[in-house]
Amino acid sequence: MISRLASYVAISMAACFIFAAGWFCLWSIGLHLVESPVLAVLLFPFGLRLGLLLQSPLPYWPPLLLCEALLLHWLDREVGMPLWPLILAGSLLTLLPLLIARRQRVRDDWQQLLVLLATVTVAAALQSLLWHLAGEDGLTALLLTLTGGLTLTSTCMLIWHYLTRATWVPLGPALVDQPVDWRFRHLVWYLLLFVLSLGLQLGLPDSLVRFTPFCLAIPIMAMAWRYGWQGALLATLMNTVALMAGQAWHEHPLDLLLSLLAQSLTGLLLGAGIQRQRELNQALTRQLAHNRQLTERLLETEESIRKEVARELHDDIGQTITAIRTQAGIVRRLAPDSPHVGQSSALIETLSLGIYDAVRGLLGRLRPRQLDDMSLEQAVRGLLRELELERRGIVTRLEWGLADEALSDAQRVTLFRVCQEGLNNVVKHANASAVTILARQQADRVLLQLDDDGCGLPEQTPQGYGLLGIRERVQALGGTLRLSCAQGTQLTVNLPSRKREESHD
Repeated sequence: MISRLASYVAISMAACFIFAAGWFCLWSIGLHLVESPVLAVLLFPFGLRLGLLLQSPLPYWPPLLLCEALLLHWLDREVGMPLWPLILAGSLLTLLPLLIARRQRVRDDWQQLLVLLATVTVAAALQSLLWHLAGEDGLTALLLTLTGGLTLTSTCMLIWHYLTRATWVPLGPALVDQPVDWRFRHLVWYLLLFVLSLGLQLGLPDSLVRFTPFCLAIPIMAMAWRYGWQGALLATLMNTVALMAGQAWHEHPLDLLLSLLAQSLTGLLLGAGIQRQRELNQALTRQLAHNRQLTERLLETEESIRKEVARELHDDIGQTITAIRTQAGIVRRLAPDSPHVGQSSALIETLSLGIYDAVRGLLGRLRPRQLDDMSLEQAVRGLLRELELERRGIVTRLEWGLADEALSDAQRVTLFRVCQEGLNNVVKHANASAVTILARQQADRVLLQLDDDGCGLPEQTPQGYGLLGIRERVQALGGTLRLSCAQGTQLTVNLPSRKREESHD
């Protein structure tokens, strides 16, 4: 208990020191912009307080509010701020939207950005309403609080996001020996856009100075497109520095405040929109990967059922046909002198063989039995021998660079079917003299290519050659099948590798 209290006191003192230093520095900057001690408090210190209270835990709110009250009392004694109790009352009043915002359960970054925008808007409206009821200029107070709130709360959110999401490693010999990842490409992006902001602010002629806010939207859009909402907020911060570093605002401080407000709104809304789009794309990608996995499992289940049904048909019907032929032979031997018995037994054997051939054809359509006893490469070589391509005068070349371990069962069956259908088309329709089968692994893809130098197939009707079912199967596995008939026929199948699919699990 004592250690927890000591930790709370230490953290509170450190937070108050940092808050007081930042609050005073921002008040000095605001005083340089609006030339009024009271109005300067409503600019950047207002946004700093909102940002810190919105991100910090509730137990640390009282020390921060007490620190601000002491700062206001000290400034009243030094420079004279008779309205500092009004500012303090507004600070307490703005706790209401902060508490409501803290109770909102948001899981996405874009929702958090919108909640931040709504919170700052309501807090600024309450502060300006109190200011208006006290007989002061409420519109000026609203402009100052909105400008400072949107600028500083987004910056606090950006810093807090980095501090909480980063992995902190204790300092030690192992950390010192690690190389530093400077990410020079990112640094170059930051520097170029910052120089662009300064150049637009300082380089435009006086006649075009009012178009500066439109030019400053370019870095915001570029950073938001490249880095999401963090890039949009970072570009907003750089534009803020660039605007205040310029000289054109001295004659028109109101234009500066409006420019800061406009680019802060642009950064928040654009960052929220782009982050929302990114999250939707990520969700869609995950859903597509999940659907592909389900399709893969469905095809695996289908192949397992096909395999089991083929085994049962082969064993049961094969044994039954063998028994029928045996019984027919026995009957023929028992009545050798009866021509009718001999004819009947011969007919039974012929019909049994016909049934056996039909069952074998059905088993071949259900599942290629070659894949149960040999690898895919061996099965394809056996298919080449079975079709007797060399006897037909077709020179074959097989370049196989796929391992069965890198393929699922559904992919093995699909690739075999592609080879089977493609070679059958070569024999029946292509009138080719050479055929090449190329199979290899390319990064996270599996490529199968079948080429021949024949007359080609009509691209408009590939379904007529049995490729429609194979195309649908390939697409179900997340791949593509392409048929080209420019010179001969080229059948190309592209499938995702098994390692890539398992990485989504």
